Amino acid sequence: MTARESNEPCRVILARHGQTEWNKELRFQGKTNIQLTEEGKRQAHALSERLSSWPPEVIYSSPLDRALYTANAIAERHNITPVIMNELQEIDFASWEGQSIPGLEREQHEVFSRWRADPFFNPPEGAETWNEISERLSRAVKRFLNEGHKRIIAVSHGGIIRALYAVLTGLDPHKTWNMDVSNCAISGIEMRYGRACLAFANDDLHIRAGAYGQKLPVWGKKL
Repeated sequence: MTARESNEPCRVILARHGQTEWNKELRFQGKTNIQLTEEGKRQAHALSERLSSWPPEVIYSSPLDRALYTANAIAERHNITPVIMNELQEIDFASWEGQSIPGLEREQHEVFSRWRADPFFNPPEGAETWNEISERLSRAVKRFLNEGHKRIIAVSHGGIIRALYAVLTGLDPHKTWNMDVSNCAISGIEMRYGRACLAFANDDLHIRAGAYGQKLPVWGKKL
């Protein structure tokens, strides 16, 4: 997927939702609609504070509650309403949803080991395939680019953000699971001259540094 030809950059921030109980318990969530913990809500508001100096023209959100709460926390500061985009919901992990990662590693060791080695291309039985994931995200990206916005925030999920690295920038989808995507972390993608570049990834300083309420840069002083 290439970005539109333009001298003026389009900047997209990809944001993951806040912590859930299943995150804490190391369980696959997928499309199961899990709520944020109280800590997850605090993370969402810390992210909102982080992004207060970077007003978006549009915020797209997965319809799942954990992402939509996070998107609403950001949107309230900018007096806009998130646009729900079904294509941004998490990967469907089928029978693995709700299962613990350590449990699967013990009980389905061979299958789990194949998945962990190359997740998009070794899904569990009945789960969403890379072709299905990339097709729906290609539709989402086409909408990003065709609506003409220059500042976009997309609130989604760990697996989908890794897939978007590949769909937006052309990074190898066999490798993007090697990149961490922490709760309420942000990644920046800049699109200019028909190219999309990953400007920064997994920036969660507002969470890790305990910097709640502090003013931190987003994309640099010039913005």
